[in-house]
Amino acid sequence: MNRLLLRVVMVAIGLAGQARAAAPSDSAMEFSLAGMSCATCVNPATKTLGDISGVLDVQIDFGSKRTIVKAKREISRDEIQEALKELGFEAHFPGDPVVEALSEIERAGLDIETASDGEALRISDHLASGRITIFDYYADWCGPCHLLSPKLERLVLKYQNLALRKVDIKDWESEVGKQATKEFGLPGLPYVRIYGPKGKLLGTVHGNRIEEVEEIIGRGPK
Repeated sequence: MNRLLLRVVMVAIGLAGQARAAAPSDSAMEFSLAGMSCATCVNPATKTLGDISGVLDVQIDFGSKRTIVKAKREISRDEIQEALKELGFEAHFPGDPVVEALSEIERAGLDIETASDGEALRISDHLASGRITIFDYYADWCGPCHLLSPKLERLVLKYQNLALRKVDIKDWESEVGKQATKEFGLPGLPYVRIYGPKGKLLGTVHGNRIEEVEEIIGRGPK
């Protein structure tokens, strides 16, 4: 091999090495996917995460909730959470704090009551005079409800002017389920209705969106 050809080969090898060094390496994120209550939830979650720009592969094990997202770029936690928000799910990364329901000691003195256990109810009978009242419509079979309800309880602990009324619809054929569907077109669970100190409806929130609930509360009593 003559010197010129050897020089060309060496330059080509050097450029190839630089290209490999400059190319972004694939990254992977691992977390627990909270809020899935049935195996069929895996499919929409997989699609939602797969639609994030740059994602190459999504693996979700329903039993353990272990989730691995592989991408050709670094995906941020915020991107993951924002994508899952539409489904009401959450990504819990190792070391992240988990919001838990209040203990009996924490509940003491707080205005938290069960307004319905499947029975039809009259909202006006459960409004807290002089306080903002949050009605939490949920069901035990609703995965995202188990994520939102503890957050709502902790809002009552955080703000002194709040009351929480829990409404367990049981199933869509229950009295309260039919009532909510007929009276205000209950769109799905979790679902929150927020009333002011004078009984005026301040707003509603569908889904596991605690930030929207707190935003409505923050607008002030009406």
